[in-house]
Amino acid sequence: MAISKSVKKLMKNPEKAKEIFVLTESYKNANQKDIENITYLKKTGQPDIWNKIFSTYFNMKSRQEKVRVLPQPILDKIGFEYLNYDQEIIEAKKKAAEYFYIHAQSLLKKGDRPNSRSAYYELKKVKEYYNSYKDADSLLFVALFQGTANILLKIQNQTTILLPADFEAALTKISLTDLNKLWLSYDIKEVKGRSYAYVIFVNIMAIDVSPESVKEVHYTETKDIEDGFTYLLDQNGNVVKDSLGNDIKITKYKTISCEIIEIQQKKSAIITGTLDYLNNETNQLIKTDPITAQSFFENYCATAVGDINALKAETKKKIGNRPLPFPSDPTMILQTGEILKDMIKDIIWKNKYLFD
Repeated sequence: MAISKSVKKLMKNPEKAKEIFVLTESYKNANQKDIENITYLKKTGQPDIWNKIFSTYFNMKSRQEKVRVLPQPILDKIGFEYLNYDQEIIEAKKKAAEYFYIHAQSLLKKGDRPNSRSAYYELKKVKEYYNSYKDADSLLFVALFQGTANILLKIQNQTTILLPADFEAALTKISLTDLNKLWLSYDIKEVKGRSYAYVIFVNIMAIDVSPESVKEVHYTETKDIEDGFTYLLDQNGNVVKDSLGNDIKITKYKTISCEIIEIQQKKSAIITGTLDYLNNETNQLIKTDPITAQSFFENYCATAVGDINALKAETKKKIGNRPLPFPSDPTMILQTGEILKDMIKDIIWKNKYLFD
C-alpha cells in the first residue's frame, strides 16, 4: 500500500523527497522480506512449498512493474535494479503443479469420499497453473465420482391397501435434479452398479378416503336496500331546511330476503406416513419426518327462492350450478399423491444438511 501510494504521488510530483524516502524503504523492505521467506521455504525441503514460492515471486514481479513506470531519475534515486523473475516463476509453477498432481493421486488411492474431495480441489489447483496437465482431467472425473454421496429415494407401501397402478409411477416422477450439487446426487430409481451412501424411505403408513357426502342446507340471506325517502321534521312538524334553504331528506330502507336451498357435495382423501433418512454405510437411522397430505372434492349448487338481490356475491355463484359426479377413490388417492410429491421435495430440501 505504501509503495502504491508513493508511486502515485511521485508520478504527479517527482521532486517530493518524502515520498522518495518512503518508496525506497518500502520497496527494499518488501523485497528483502520476500527473499528471506523464499530462502527459508527452500531450506525446509518440504514438497508443498512451491505454491507459496510461486505466489511470492509473482508478487515481486508485479511490485517491480508497478515501480518501473516511474521516471529514470527517480529509479536511480531509490536504487532500483530490474530483475527478471520469469525463470523462477516458471520453475515454481512447474513444481507446484507437480506437487498438487502427485498429492491428488495419493489421495485418490485411498478411495474414500473425504480424500477424494480433497484430491478434487488439489487437481483444481493444477488446472489453475495449466489448463491441460497430464491426465488431470481424467483424475478430476474420478475424484468427482468417488467423492460424491449418492442418495436414493425409495417408496414403501406399509398399508394393506392396494395402491393405484399409477400412484408409485407418479411419485417417482418427482424431480430432484435441482437438489443436486457438488458432492450430492439424488436418484428416484436405483441405478445398477451405483452405491448409495444414503437412502430416503417414503413410508406410506395410512390411506383414507372419506365416504361421498351429499348434504342439503337451507338458509336465508337478507340485505337492506334504499326505499324512497322522507323529510326531516322539527318538533312542530315543519320540514327542516339546510343552510341553502333546501328541504332535508332522509333515505328510507327496507329489508329484502332470499331463501337458499343448497346442495353440498364433499369427499376427501388423506395419506400419512414418514420420511426416514438412513445412512446406508453405518445402517443408522439419521432422522424421521412425519408427512401428511390431503386433497378435497367440494361442489356447491343452490336454488334461490325470493329476491336474489339479497344474496352475497359468493352465494350468487352457486345459483344454477349442477351436481357433479364424485371422483373415484383411486383418483382421489392420485390427487393426494401429487400434493405429497411436492411436500416430499420440500422436506428433503430443508434437510439437505443431513448429508455430507
